[in-house]
Amino acid sequence: MIGAACEPVTLKSRQLLGASDAEPQVYFLTGATVAMMVQDEHHMGVAVGLLGAEHVVGLEHVVGNSRPTLQHRVQTAGSAWCMKASILRALALDHPTVLSAISQQLWLMLSHVAILAASIQTLDIQARLAAWLLLSAQTAQTAHLHLTHEHLAHMLGVRRVSITLAAGELREQGLLSYSRGQMRLLDLPGLSRAAQAA
Repeated sequence: MIGAACEPVTLKSRQLLGASDAEPQVYFLTGATVAMMVQDEHHMGVAVGLLGAEHVVGLEHVVGNSRPTLQHRVQTAGSAWCMKASILRALALDHPTVLSAISQQLWLMLSHVAILAASIQTLDIQARLAAWLLLSAQTAQTAHLHLTHEHLAHMLGVRRVSITLAAGELREQGLLSYSRGQMRLLDLPGLSRAAQAA
């Protein structure tokens, strides 16, 4: 039913989903990861969620929100299936199981945002960086990540130098290694402990 209305797409790193769509689209992620961003009037942003395989991007268009507050920026390039939001809206109205699946996805996203919002309020930058790296590894299903310090600073809403200092401390603890935007997580349990430190 849904599969027949979808077409395969490849999402590129840093791509802003929805920015150039002539008609609102919904993306069913299979290989890409997408950060949910909140941006203020000065274009300063912070990530409040990270979506990956089996998540859906663009559901706000299906439920009729014409002025979404979240931006969706691709963090890890990869594959997805794409369909027009209007088609999924029509399917949801005709099929209660589709509507139920959309509701479950929206609830998962809400829970995800709440957890990350709490970490922004309670954790220092090193702990937040550790938490974001863990989340990135889990979502992308790999411990080898292509993430620059500039990108991480944008995701966490901090200065680049703060990321450099925090990443340096995590590297000194033997938790990760990095070079030229290539980051390898070496000790996931250790990173998990670092992510819980206040």
